[in-house]
Amino acid sequence: MARPRIFRRISEEPEIRCFKPEREDIDSLKPIEITIDEFEAIRLRDYHDVQQKKSAEIMGISQSTFHRILTSARKKISKALIEGNTIMIVGGDYITDKKRYICNVCGFEWSSPKKEYDKCPDCKSENIDFSTEDEESPEEPSLLQRRSFGGHGMGVGPPKVCKCPNCGYESPKIQAVPCKNTICPKCETPLCGGN
Repeated sequence: MARPRIFRRISEEPEIRCFKPEREDIDSLKPIEITIDEFEAIRLRDYHDVQQKKSAEIMGISQSTFHRILTSARKKISKALIEGNTIMIVGGDYITDKKRYICNVCGFEWSSPKKEYDKCPDCKSENIDFSTEDEESPEEPSLLQRRSFGGHGMGVGPPKVCKCPNCGYESPKIQAVPCKNTICPKCETPLCGGN
């Protein structure tokens, strides 16, 4: 019997979920999908340069699982860059925590219910604060919110509109129809999800 999958802890959702290269024959290439946990691994390790051990702690997973997620994300991104594929950030099951740390020096945000931090994992500053989305005290344990892109999480779900990455044309999102299956009537480019 397989072990149940551990929900990955995500600190920050991507603001943009679709990256499309400028090329004529883009319709013939299959988009490459990167999951939210792969996005988070890239954000922590490559963008913020947080060491792998601390990144795994922040995401609430083992170092080996973090390494597998990071390797998968890097392979997908490199393939998309070399072959010119569209990159789409898609969901998956993950959790967020209402309580989080915020570094007052670099602005890095993270949460970790299993460990107390006295330094920022990004810039090593000791000037960090504990923040909550609600008005609860830091001593009270907050409830974890399970989020799933396309599910019923807090403020998360399918995009409200489909948007053309070329000309900016927007069309209302049709339930159960992926944006990439809709073609822009102005420039004939597949649409991407937008907010």
